[in-house]
Amino acid sequence: MSGSKNAVLQGGGMLLALGAGIILGRAGKGGAADDAAGAGGEVPSRWGANGGVAGSEGGPGVGKVSARDGEGQGSLAGQGLQSILDSPSRLERIQRLLAYLDRLPTDQFAEVYAELANSPQADLHGSERSLILQAWGERDPASAIAYIQDHEGNDWERETVLSSWAAIDPEGAFAWAAGADDEGQVNNWILGALRGVAATSPELARDFLVGLEDGRTRSRALRDIQRNITQFGYDYTESWIGGIGDDGLRNEAARRMAGEMAEMDPERAAAWNTAIADRDTRRDVSEDVSDRWARQDLDGARQWVESLPADTQSEAAEGVARQFARMDTIGAAEWLVGLGDNPDLDGARQVYIQEAFRDNPQASLEFVGYLSDERSRNRNYFRLMRDWMRRDEASARAWASANADYLPEPLVERVQR
Repeated sequence: MSGSKNAVLQGGGMLLALGAGIILGRAGKGGAADDAAGAGGEVPSRWGANGGVAGSEGGPGVGKVSARDGEGQGSLAGQGLQSILDSPSRLERIQRLLAYLDRLPTDQFAEVYAELANSPQADLHGSERSLILQAWGERDPASAIAYIQDHEGNDWERETVLSSWAAIDPEGAFAWAAGADDEGQVNNWILGALRGVAATSPELARDFLVGLEDGRTRSRALRDIQRNITQFGYDYTESWIGGIGDDGLRNEAARRMAGEMAEMDPERAAAWNTAIADRDTRRDVSEDVSDRWARQDLDGARQWVESLPADTQSEAAEGVARQFARMDTIGAAEWLVGLGDNPDLDGARQVYIQEAFRDNPQASLEFVGYLSDERSRNRNYFRLMRDWMRRDEASARAWASANADYLPEPLVERVQR
């Protein structure tokens, strides 16, 4: 990862570029991508054993281009790109750029990309740069990666090229990425490859993930491909998680996707949550499930939390406490008290205190006494009284005077000055 050289991409532009990439991918069939696929998905022959590019001459399937590469056309690199970039309409720029890239000979991609990447407009045209890399990565991944390596490319450039390659040759792209060095805390080659694989085969992406060593790259990759899994609905997501053979990765996936699963079907997500074997994962997941369920059906979520064993209930109660306090400050306090005096419920009590303070500082402060930890009680009293006095000093002083017997003495003295 070369974070110090990350380009700033416009968020909307990148989304547009990725969407346009679908069109570009369809238009790009019949070139080098098909040649590589026809060769059995092998890594192109230009790759060196250490993950570098072995030479400038490609073997079968590398640098082979379709008729659009236009023998005898001459250079298109300098023809029209600037006029495309000068268009004030983003949609028009993308449409014209797609047509331009479809005509561009493969051996001119480096010149076109360098012209834009090295221009003062580079950061203003992140979506256009991304489209060029996507097209280049599909047409001739070897030369695209060689260019990025030679020019110490940014993280997103590495990921974009590998994602485009992996979408048409998943095994070849991932095999290369897994053996490629990348300085930094994550391997962006692998991240890009897995995104491309997940776009066409989430199950294959899962298999590749399991084979990765536990660490930041694997965790980041799981995060990046999450939407590729959850887009197919509850059943698919639960099955995908259940099919992970590595316990640690399976538990991490459960934590990450539980919220979306609960939004899709809270009752089934709750049943799945209850059946998770790992205690810590079961507890962590329960807060997300209860929170999402309570947004849709507070009563249903409350009943589920009440039915849970103590070790899971204390975490699940946090999600309900958050939503309940926003709807009914007094009712939420009564419900929490009714769950008992388990010290592990302090997390849910703290959530309630924070939420209740927004609209009812008095109810929030009165609930502080239910916290089992004295230091936590004192911290809350001082912080909440300070904030209440900034908001409504007269009411805060009056409440503190009426409850002086229950408050820390230094706090009472401070309020009464």
